[in-house]
Amino acid sequence: VTRLPAPCVDTGMGLERVAAILQGVHSNYEIDLFQKLIQAAARETGVPYSQDVPSLKVIADHIRACAFLIADGVIPSNEGRGYVLRRIIRRAIRHGYKLGQKQPFFHKLVPDLVREMGGAYPHLKEQQTRIMEALRDEEVRFGETLENGMEILDTALAGGVQTLPGDVAFKLHDTYGFPLDLTQDVCRERGVTVDVAGFDAAMQHQKDSARAAGKFKMGKVLEYTGVPSRFTGYTSLTEDATVLALYADGAPVQQLQAGQNGVVVLNVTPFYAESGGQVGDRGQITAASGALFDVQ
Repeated sequence: VTRLPAPCVDTGMGLERVAAILQGVHSNYEIDLFQKLIQAAARETGVPYSQDVPSLKVIADHIRACAFLIADGVIPSNEGRGYVLRRIIRRAIRHGYKLGQKQPFFHKLVPDLVREMGGAYPHLKEQQTRIMEALRDEEVRFGETLENGMEILDTALAGGVQTLPGDVAFKLHDTYGFPLDLTQDVCRERGVTVDVAGFDAAMQHQKDSARAAGKFKMGKVLEYTGVPSRFTGYTSLTEDATVLALYADGAPVQQLQAGQNGVVVLNVTPFYAESGGQVGDRGQITAASGALFDVQ
């Protein structure tokens, strides 16, 4: 073994590459684990099994990533890690669509994955039903817009277009749920580039508009100009506090009724407010009278 010029650098020699060497094959996709998943992808998309169909490899790779993410508590959404999951799912669905499968199919690969990896990862087997339901829901949701989005993309790329306009890419993202990388995938396959700068400009314009609308809305909803709350949540989970103000529907009030939603402003609080990607704390405020306020 030749010593590395910079020791301790990650060589990328993961389990699959070790398996490829031990099994005498030249690609991760040729190892026993992926063979079964690629066969399952071929079965569910209705195409003959082949190592020469890239879309089958994409689907096999993506079912594993998606299933483990969902088993670990991630759900498809429009932000954060949930958006990463949604992008992976939609990319897999698009590759199924490319192979001619326009019905929900992706979730049907989960039992095959569980058979292959459920022994080593029991939580995968325990979560099998939930994983399949989450994937199917996402497939149905995206399937409703995939065909329309592809029609728009096909029309935009007709006539030998070399660059897809950024505003079209943004419309696909904003209206049809096509992440930019999915649009880029389709365009790359057809030898077309995407005007990413134009897409970014359209995205920024939308963010600026939303931010301006949000500021206006927040200004109307709640205005508090009193003493700021002192946060002690890094060192304490409970505090004795004094109520400084109460709000209902954005307006100051003297009291909140049972079952009513509202805002309670305290002089000191251990509750962490949502910020920096961390959700806000939940808990309870109990008054000396025994009244209870459920903090959401």
